[in-house]
Amino acid sequence: MQPTATPRASKIRWQIAGLAGLGTVITNIDRSTISVALPFMSHDLHIPPIIEGLVLSWFFLAYAIVLLPAGVLVDKFGARLVYGIGGVLWGIATLATAAVTGIVSLLGLRLLLGVGEAAQYPSCIKATQQWFPLRERTAATGLWDLGARVGGVITLPLVAGIIGVAGWRTAFVVVGALALIWAIGWLIEYRAPSEHRRVNAAERALITEGSEEQPTERTKPRWVELFRHRSTRALILGYFCFNYTAYFFITWFPSYLVKERGFNLLKLGFFGAIPGLVAVFTELSSGFLQDKFIGMGRNPIKVRKGFIVIGMLISSVIALAVLVPSAGVALALLTLSYGALLVGGPSLGTFPSIYAPQGSQIGALAGVQNSAGNVAGFLGPIVTGAIITVTGSFIVPLLLTGGIALLGAFTFLVILPNRSSNRALDEALTA
Repeated sequence: MQPTATPRASKIRWQIAGLAGLGTVITNIDRSTISVALPFMSHDLHIPPIIEGLVLSWFFLAYAIVLLPAGVLVDKFGARLVYGIGGVLWGIATLATAAVTGIVSLLGLRLLLGVGEAAQYPSCIKATQQWFPLRERTAATGLWDLGARVGGVITLPLVAGIIGVAGWRTAFVVVGALALIWAIGWLIEYRAPSEHRRVNAAERALITEGSEEQPTERTKPRWVELFRHRSTRALILGYFCFNYTAYFFITWFPSYLVKERGFNLLKLGFFGAIPGLVAVFTELSSGFLQDKFIGMGRNPIKVRKGFIVIGMLISSVIALAVLVPSAGVALALLTLSYGALLVGGPSLGTFPSIYAPQGSQIGALAGVQNSAGNVAGFLGPIVTGAIITVTGSFIVPLLLTGGIALLGAFTFLVILPNRSSNRALDEALTA
């Protein structure tokens, strides 16, 4: 009589990570559609240049503010409801933008878009903590966070193509409809592993393998208590530095290539996509490499800190781009900078589940961390624009960005502790 074969674990967790990542792709398309459509909208709606800058940054203001309560809501109601309802809100905001007739309605819908999309980051982190064992979380985080890079790469050709064929209003209808379809799919598909009908016993056992045991929480935790921890303050400063560097590539990078390096539209469309494509590869590779090192017995905290510190150190070469005469060499340095920066992307997504003092505060800490990052998204483009207005060049903005990348590397290396804020989890990680 042959022994009964042990059933193989199902892989529904990776489908969940992929679905979360698809939501991240769509959030980045929806928030970036305005950048492609604004020149045409400005002509039709008579929007002056000074208001164009306000329209572009208004989303990040709402997004940064709402991330704080969004994280608390994820802890209380779960990733399924918060991410799903957020998708409905940002889908409606995008669809309604197709019907705007003036500046006031446009600014109001940008605020609503920021409110809806604020659900994405803390929900994805909570879902990763719920669905993946410790040794797989970096790769899972890299998978869904990769959506930000993928969305950024495909927005320009997708939205420009729709505008060319059917106009800017149709572009908002199409991408808004995608958000609503995704939100319905998320609400239907997402469940806790213990409740999901297609997860077998072997996968449930794998998910709980090496999981941290959370201490009994006798009192209701308050998210404001997070600020008492050094790790929280380090994540706030570190993520601000990370996003300040990243948002240069999302906002001012095309203008730099055109104004400082003389790229025409054809060159911009072809060569301008290179840094984003490289960043897609480096972020995805980093997630799997980190998990491989952790699987070999290395300390998970030190591995994740090491990747982000090295990435931000290398990313500071953005400052050198202003010192080289060749446009090709400058583009190579910028590509290296963005690609290296995203080596730390998967690490950032795992930090809230490591440094939250209690399991019920993971979403709250994710909201605090990402809120700080999007304050950088709001301030960075304004600061860069102001400096360019005064100096007439990108030299000081790029030097400043390189310095901020170095500050971020120092923050993650020195200020962020090598121990978890959760005693039980720290014992599990260092066992």
